[in-house]
Amino acid sequence: MPEERLQPAQLEPICIRTTQVYDWCYLNGTTSVLLPDIVFPANTSVVAGIEAAIISVECAEIDRDQDPSGLANVTIRRLVTFELTFVDVNGNPVPVIVNGVEVTTQTRSRFFDEFIRVCAPDGTTLTCEITDAAARAFMTVINGTPAVQVELFICQNIQVTADVTVSININDYCLPDACQPGQKPFQCPPPTTPPPACGPLTQGRARKAGSSQG
Repeated sequence: MPEERLQPAQLEPICIRTTQVYDWCYLNGTTSVLLPDIVFPANTSVVAGIEAAIISVECAEIDRDQDPSGLANVTIRRLVTFELTFVDVNGNPVPVIVNGVEVTTQTRSRFFDEFIRVCAPDGTTLTCEITDAAARAFMTVINGTPAVQVELFICQNIQVTADVTVSININDYCLPDACQPGQKPFQCPPPTTPPPACGPLTQGRARKAGSSQG
């Protein structure tokens, strides 16, 4: 018998607490970082490549200039940590000099500020989510001196939200339907009958047992 549905009054108003999205946008950008403090070997061709990897990326709102209309100029700060590895043509690490010390890898952190305009009335919260990030690095020359240039590719998803309580009219409640049967991940094999391989001895015992019961 199908389950009976609740029948509230026609278009009865109810209150629901939920999250309202006031604004939603994305930022896709590239930022260049110059590192002139990394000293290459005298024969710069020894360094055949510079491998760059993102270690972590964080972003958050640090300032908001509110308009009476609810629009706001928001400053978002990104903090990026990346690692550089210097290699030869065979992919083996090659030492460079940083602050007088030979190293084959370098971990650096940089922050960058971005300015956006969004709908962000009083009481709203801005959240910034990093959806993707990548980095690449190469050797460049500044005033005749080799240096490292890093390009950071950052994708961000930004939402302005607030918890609100809203009133809606309903004339029915939602109830679940029966789940559709799916294919079982494991099927038991059908029962098997052993072959008659024991010969006349077994058959004779079966006849003897049967005759004793008659």
